Amino acid sequence: MKKQGGFTLVELMVVVSICVLLLAWGVPSYSSWKKKHDIENQMVQLYSNLQFGRMTAYSGKLASGVWWGGGASITSYQVRSDANNNGVIDDTGVDTQIGAAVSPKYAITPSVNQNSVSFDGRGFLDPANPITFSVSSTSGAAIDCVAVSSTRITLGKMNAGNCAPK
Repeated sequence: MKKQGGFTLVELMVVVSICVLLLAWGVPSYSSWKKKHDIENQMVQLYSNLQFGRMTAYSGKLASGVWWGGGASITSYQVRSDANNNGVIDDTGVDTQIGAAVSPKYAITPSVNQNSVSFDGRGFLDPANPITFSVSSTSGAAIDCVAVSSTRITLGKMNAGNCAPK
């Protein structure tokens, strides 16, 4: 009679136990990594949209920028261009929305209470109105803020209330 080959129940239970332990160790690490990645991704997307608004203002010689409608935190924003030549992008239903509205996963907090960042027809922000956007999170993301000054937009890491460039 020929001996049957295969695995015993004990061997299968050991392999399943090892898989469960590896999974239990890996899921929290993955969740932490995913949160950091999502925060960094949304800040890079905001940076890109601000740069796009600036370039639209410069190339079209009209006010353009990012509008979110005000509030203590940004849960949705859009890139807009001034359609009625009044120098602002706040006219809902009048000014042109460029692209789709963006709804970030984590709320973004602006440093000042206003409803938009508007660049003039030369691509400059009013020097009296610099603004910093940040995500209040202790996730350890390498990029968690965007600073906008009159001539520059920079990505960075919040450090003692300041957005330190990366």
